[in-house]
Parts: sequence; C-alpha cells; structure tokens
Amino acid sequence: MPELPDVEQARKLLHERCVGRKLTQVRAASDSIVFAGATDLESRLRGRKMVGSGRRGKQFWLEFSKQLVLFVHFGMTGQVHVKGESASHYRKIEVDVGADWPPQYTKLELQFGQLQVAFTDPRRLGRIRLYEGVASESPIVSKLGFDPVIDPPSPQAFAEMVMRRKMPVKALLLKQEFSAGVGNWIADEVLFRSSIHPAQLASTLTQVQTNELLRQLKDVCGTAVAANADSRLFPKEWLFHYRWAKGRKQPAQMPDGRAIDSLR
Repeated sequence: MPELPDVEQARKLLHERCVGRKLTQVRAASDSIVFAGATDLESRLRGRKMVGSGRRGKQFWLEFSKQLVLFVHFGMTGQVHVKGESASHYRKIEVDVGADWPPQYTKLELQFGQLQVAFTDPRRLGRIRLYEGVASESPIVSKLGFDPVIDPPSPQAFAEMVMRRKMPVKALLLKQEFSAGVGNWIADEVLFRSSIHPAQLASTLTQVQTNELLRQLKDVCGTAVAANADSRLFPKEWLFHYRWAKGRKQPAQMPDGRAIDSLR
C-alpha cells in the first residue's frame, strides 16, 4: 500500500502543476465503490479553480474555489498520472496501466485546459470523496492521528501515548488514528532502526525506547519525503532495500548476511 512519502509525492506533483488552473473537463467512471457515495462529481467540480492542496497521513486532498474539496486515498494500488510525465508509483505496484490516454483503470480524469490528470486504481480499494467546507475540519481528516512529518508530538507526549496502549508496538504504529501515514515498510524500518521487536507490548517500552522510536519515525518519514519517495535515494543501510523477498528463491537478508525473518 502507498504510504506517507508516496502520497506526499503525488500531492506535491498536483499542487505544482494544477494550482491556479481552472477545471475545464471532468470525467468520472461509474464506480460506486471508489467514489464512496460522491454524487454529481463531474458537474460540481467542472469550472472550479484549484486553489490549494493538503495531506494528512495517507489521505490527501485538492482544494477548489468556493470551499469544495476533493479527497483521495490510494488504497492498495492507486496512482496519479499527469499526461506526458512519469506516473507517481509505489514500489510494489506491478500493474501495467498502458501507454494510452487516459490510462487503463482510470477512475477520474481531470482536465485543466491542456493539462490532463488521471487517477487509476486497478484493485478498486482507493476512495475518492467530495466535501464542502474546510478540509481539516472534515471527519475524514479529524479522525486521523498525528502526522510524523507535519505535527509529530513531543517526546513526553509520545511516551504517554505509547505506554498507555497494551498492544504490540507495530500494530500501534499501523493504527491510522494513532500515527497517520505509517504502513508496513515504515513501521518495520522504524522499529528495526530503534532495535525494538515488533511484537513487544507498547506499554512495556521505556522512556529511552519511546524517545528513539519517535526520533526514527520522524527521520525515516522525513528522509523518504525529502527523496520525493524515490527509493533509489533512500540510505543504503535501510532495511527497505533488502526486505522484499516474496517470490524470490533466496530468503531476504542484510548485506552482512543477517537473515530477515517475517513475522506472521
């Protein structure tokens, strides 16, 4: 699933290309699952100017004139495409959407004059919603926890949040109402670099451990965002580069030969 850095890369791309432009054409596929109850989307968006964008965790949004907000969640295989440019992509997406325009599996196509944007979602697990009002006040955003890049808590507040939870620390990190934007690879990277076992109960962590956990959480997310989610630019010592063993004959291992075991 696309995680915080991938979503930020897509938001940034659309912000840079589309802010200040008017929507001249909108085409939405007939898909009640992906559009999650959004009705009259084409007529409500057409003719509006994009005025801003935002993100919290894995949820991002485009802001249009007269306080109309388009919320997008990628689900497992969602992507953003700008015609003539490389698509935003998550490392594990291996679905060929083709070279034609609009791409295969397009759910929503936005046209800003000559600029064309498409959202594709082969597995239909993404969600596209409309909201009238201020994005940060919507229930879609307000239910999410802190964002490790935007508003990480203080070390003391983080320690209190963690130590009161009697659940495995990885499971806690994956809860979007706790730390928005963290998925499997970020959680694993952070715990690996913090020398904390994923199954350790959050309530048993010490202040020293929570301090390191928060430091690594901010560092991993911040570094990945600064690299624009391009994994080729991630530090070579990261677990990220060596963890993907599914489908390979050889088990995953670190460069020094240490085996990487996956917990089930």
